[in-house]
Amino acid sequence: MTSEEIIQRVRAAGVVGAGGAGFPTHVKLAARNIDTVIANGAECEPMLRCDQQLMAAHPELVVRGMRLVMQAVGAGRGLIAVKEHYASAVKALQAELDRQKDADDARAWPVSLYIIERSVYPAGDEFCLVYEVTGRLIPEAGLPLNVGCVVQNVGTLANIALAVDDGVPVTHRYVTVNGEVKSPRTINAPLGMSFDKVIECAGGYTRNESELKVVVGGPMTGHIVKDLKAETITKTTGGILVLPTDNEVVRFMSRSLDLWTKRGKASCDQCRDCTVLCPRHLLGHDFSPHEIMRAGAYGINVKNSVLTGAVMCCECRLCEAYSCPLELSPMQFYQKMKRELAAAGWKNEVHHRADLSPDDFREGRLVPTERLVARLGVGTYHAWPVAWDESEVRADRVAISLKQHIGVPAQPVVAEGDMVSIGQLIAAPPEGKLGASIHASIAGRVSSVGDKTVVIEA
Repeated sequence: MTSEEIIQRVRAAGVVGAGGAGFPTHVKLAARNIDTVIANGAECEPMLRCDQQLMAAHPELVVRGMRLVMQAVGAGRGLIAVKEHYASAVKALQAELDRQKDADDARAWPVSLYIIERSVYPAGDEFCLVYEVTGRLIPEAGLPLNVGCVVQNVGTLANIALAVDDGVPVTHRYVTVNGEVKSPRTINAPLGMSFDKVIECAGGYTRNESELKVVVGGPMTGHIVKDLKAETITKTTGGILVLPTDNEVVRFMSRSLDLWTKRGKASCDQCRDCTVLCPRHLLGHDFSPHEIMRAGAYGINVKNSVLTGAVMCCECRLCEAYSCPLELSPMQFYQKMKRELAAAGWKNEVHHRADLSPDDFREGRLVPTERLVARLGVGTYHAWPVAWDESEVRADRVAISLKQHIGVPAQPVVAEGDMVSIGQLIAAPPEGKLGASIHASIAGRVSSVGDKTVVIEA
């Protein structure tokens, strides 16, 4: 099979980055001058399990996906990065690699495990992971391909394998449902399933709904759900977490930007803790979060490089959730600045340094997951068992988003009243535009077609 055939099958299946960003995968597979492919199995967000459980349950899909990516980009080395304490995943992956060691594919496209010995946050960030695995430093505001690497989430690799070998499009997503639910579990939910129905699959709430809030994503990079019936599963939904209203995660995520800004202007004492522990700063980027707090307080002009440095923020949330003793948030300033720069049409011609050197004290300043979990107040939920449940999840109605990826929304190719089957194409990106195809996740009748969603009823 040629590289172009792999890319076309991945494109037709609508595969996007499953780790959260949702970048269309077929575009990544067109990269050249790549020598290393890294599978991101770090899963550093507390409470989530879907990636580590997928590696343990289906190592053959992860390994097969790796070799297909290596073949597509022409890389001679494949490394599956997984944390040492994900023992079941490590054992399953190594057994699969041992089983295939004499196969032609194994010799042509060699894959091995890279064991991450320390559990720190954010180990799954691409910049941190590439440095951990290869010792290479991605330039400021750069990409792994700038240093000869392609990084793919393990869920993405599984989808690649299914797309290329079996022609299976992306219609479902493994999602961890954890927290104040009766039966925490990871399920394979159809795209477009509403969050309230997903929570029912985990047995429902353990207490009165008025005492709880729901976070989609992880406790660090997720957000509070406003409408459980309206928000639905997408290709990038990794977790649905049910937390008490007085939990630290909920308290931080509930603050308005106005409140964050007022507190920052009034309270920041320039202690530099946010900068000292910032993952980007520790990799040598000219990036100092404490300076944007100072800039915000004094209203420095938007052209100042301290403010435009917002493009280097990875939005890991360490500054507000862990570093700052006064509970302030440089990240909120950076998010606001990113929006303003984008609205102004600003192009980054400033922040591209490649002559980087990691901070001399980096190794001692990495944030252990255990300490982060304690700070977030989610230790109980992070520790208890989460079942792996691959039984069929039935949905009578799905509202499938037309924008589950970076790029432009897909355009519907079905009309109200059409009958569709599982896996049938229902929307495609405009010709020549960055995007991804969308497929039906259940069989049924198209009940409505809008600018943002296609609704299917069984």
